[in-house]
Amino acid sequence: MILAQVMKPYSMDQIRILEERMNAYETWVFVLVLLIAVLVLITVMQRLTIAKLKSLEAFKSKSNLKEITTSSNQKQTAVSDVAIADIHTITQTPIHLPMTVQGKDLPDPGLVFKYVIPINVNKIITIGQREGSVITRSTEVLDHHLTIDINSIDVSNLDILSYSLEFRREGKVLVQLPGARDFQEMGVKEKLYISKTLSFDEEPCFESLDNNQPLRFRVGSRIGADGKFKTGYFEFHLFTKDVFEKTTNGTKRIEKHFYLKLSKIFPGYDTAGQTREGLVPMLGRFGV
Repeated sequence: MILAQVMKPYSMDQIRILEERMNAYETWVFVLVLLIAVLVLITVMQRLTIAKLKSLEAFKSKSNLKEITTSSNQKQTAVSDVAIADIHTITQTPIHLPMTVQGKDLPDPGLVFKYVIPINVNKIITIGQREGSVITRSTEVLDHHLTIDINSIDVSNLDILSYSLEFRREGKVLVQLPGARDFQEMGVKEKLYISKTLSFDEEPCFESLDNNQPLRFRVGSRIGADGKFKTGYFEFHLFTKDVFEKTTNGTKRIEKHFYLKLSKIFPGYDTAGQTREGLVPMLGRFGV
């Protein structure tokens, strides 16, 4: 009886259910195998990344150690190369420091600076030793040795613009006005005007500062009894050029651009005699 039941063939429905179960099992097995493969791949990639990072950190550590060692060796070499004076020797050889100022750091005669004066905004030009618009690096010049303050005036005039120039000095300055024959010592504060339409009673006024007849001034340290600098000077020329600029009304007005030219350095820089501070004296005394 039992044997007969076992040997009884499956029905079609049972066979279909078994096939569906087998297909489901196959699908789950495939998904599990794929998931395991992805996990294995992720693990391998993580191990490779960790190994690469460790190798990179080790290389950086070696490089930093090498740089530190090289820098230390260079410092030791530099220290050993410095000449140390023998304090027990009566006659000593002076220690010469390397020059801090080269020829390319110094201004050359012929150098021209251009300045455009904005409306209602003043323009400051300063000639100095280590600071200013023009830096000389000379022992004959002070910081803020000469300051030129330029302002545009009579702005309401739509045909031509006028200007005021105020000069303030901290050091010695000789000035030669256009048309004058000699240089005169400049006061602590002086003023002049450039205008074709306005007139001023007390201060000098010029229609323009032409390139052929500029405003000349010399800056230096000491002026002798003859009215000349004793050790040397820098000569500058200040001149203007007319330009046409549009006004707010759309018309064109004559305005001026200002030019400052380093005309002469007399007698010249003595770069071999520069100081520890990087300042350069003149070549030698003259006109004493």
